[in-house]
Amino acid sequence: MKKLRIWSAGCSTGEEPYTLAMVMLEERERLLQGWTFEIMATDLNDRSLETAKAGVYGSYALRNTPEYFRQKYFCAEPEGKLRINDNVKQWVSFSRVNLSDDGKMVFMKGMDLIFCCNVLIYFDLQSKKGVIQHFYANLLMHGYFFLGNSETLYQVNESFRVIHLPGTVG
Repeated sequence: MKKLRIWSAGCSTGEEPYTLAMVMLEERERLLQGWTFEIMATDLNDRSLETAKAGVYGSYALRNTPEYFRQKYFCAEPEGKLRINDNVKQWVSFSRVNLSDDGKMVFMKGMDLIFCCNVLIYFDLQSKKGVIQHFYANLLMHGYFFLGNSETLYQVNESFRVIHLPGTVG
């Protein structure tokens, strides 16, 4: 069985990796038939990681979540909150990783997809160069690296080839 390895770097409170897991589960019978996947979600903030592991979200965090996903992948909690179900949770592992820590970054090898959205804006140019070089080294040759809309690799790293996919990621 083929396996996709996905890394959500700077995952904050877990919305991104859980969304990725739901999308992957939806596609298992069609585009991903014969595949399995694992999602590594990392962040530096311990409080954010605890929230992510709990997987309980209020209406604001779920404002763009389709009703179909809410019904299929969440359970009701008190005060109108929803908890991500265990079928989704089992595909995501959370850990504390400082993206500037060279020692930790070298162990994130063999990724097919890396998502690092709206994280690099917090780094100075030199730190950003180091982090991006680690992402490049950790990504498999056929892999893809996703940045946030407001981020760029201009004057940071020229190893990646930019592919614009208008209207696909917001």
